[in-house]
Amino acid sequence: MEEPIDAVSKIDAQLKMRARLLDIATEAIIARGLDGKIIFWNSGAEETYGWARDEALGRSLHQLLQTSFPISFEQIETQLREKRAWQGRLTQSKKNGERIIVECRKNLNEGDDVVLEVNRDITAEIRSEELLRSSDRLAAMGRVAGIIAHEINNPLSAITNIFFLLHNHPAVGGEARSLITVAEQELERVSHITRQTLSFYRESSKPVVVFVPEILEDVLELQQRLLTGAHINVRKRYESAAPIMGFPAELRQVFLNLVGNAIQAMNHGGTLGVYARDATDWTMNRRGTMISVVDTGTGIKPQDSPFIFQPFFSTKSVNGTGLGLWISRGIVQKYEGRISFRTLRTSEGNFTCFRVFLPGMRSNEQPVTTPERAEREHRVPLAS
Repeated sequence: MEEPIDAVSKIDAQLKMRARLLDIATEAIIARGLDGKIIFWNSGAEETYGWARDEALGRSLHQLLQTSFPISFEQIETQLREKRAWQGRLTQSKKNGERIIVECRKNLNEGDDVVLEVNRDITAEIRSEELLRSSDRLAAMGRVAGIIAHEINNPLSAITNIFFLLHNHPAVGGEARSLITVAEQELERVSHITRQTLSFYRESSKPVVVFVPEILEDVLELQQRLLTGAHINVRKRYESAAPIMGFPAELRQVFLNLVGNAIQAMNHGGTLGVYARDATDWTMNRRGTMISVVDTGTGIKPQDSPFIFQPFFSTKSVNGTGLGLWISRGIVQKYEGRISFRTLRTSEGNFTCFRVFLPGMRSNEQPVTTPERAEREHRVPLAS
């Protein structure tokens, strides 16, 4: 009689060991009956979905997680019965309502009465893949835009010269000369757009001298259509003339993101303030430029404030990647600067201010004039 008791004890110990191993796994491991009721819920499932074991046990799995299937649930169950396994991606809800994508593996046990599911949250991986694809597309679009702008710039120069000759031609009358003047003004506008496009997509291999007000003006001009369409009044004040060393495209990305967020926060119009001034960061004891982007939009909720600069956190639902501010902070930190924000709620409305401090040039840094600045100041044509 001793041996059977020992054998039962060993089997019981093995089962407990397996249960402990399942419980410490980081993946969500769930067992359910054929009726859909949860009969096992490990700590990985608690971590993944936010539901405690006591809250989950006995409840319908796919009702609890609001599961969306890539094919019908009946097709998946049929495959489970025929092949005893199924693998695919599911979209499910956490306890806080957040939708996540999981890589799911299902297996049917030998008794055909229990389904074991192993789920791994791959939401961040998918978003990163989408961001890389989007970045590749944007980079390709940028290269194409730069090529087109350069090709347009060449015939524009010829046309500008022709109009100059016509303007001073003795056979041209007063009325025709006034029309030529208008045409020359419009051509200058087109030329400015092409120069600006080239400057956006032409990056230096080394840091160059950057004047922040010029970067801000470029950004505001690029966003002018959106600002006008949203009935947003722009106030700007530049009191900084101190140059910094940096990469213009990176800084444009930071301020495009801040201005873009401000525009989206003011769906029904408002006021956008863009200010730059010389300042000292006493924590670093270093002079530099302080840039403020202020909007009168919806404001940032207090509960969202701790997560604003975290990757993949977005208040724009499915319309945002949640990476803009995270990337912007990374760029600012690369410059040994800092970025902060504050929302002030008053009886007159909400005011949200993002402030960016960028340190000025060190004494050992040599100024290097950018091609774009030389072109603007001296009308030097940009080389291809």
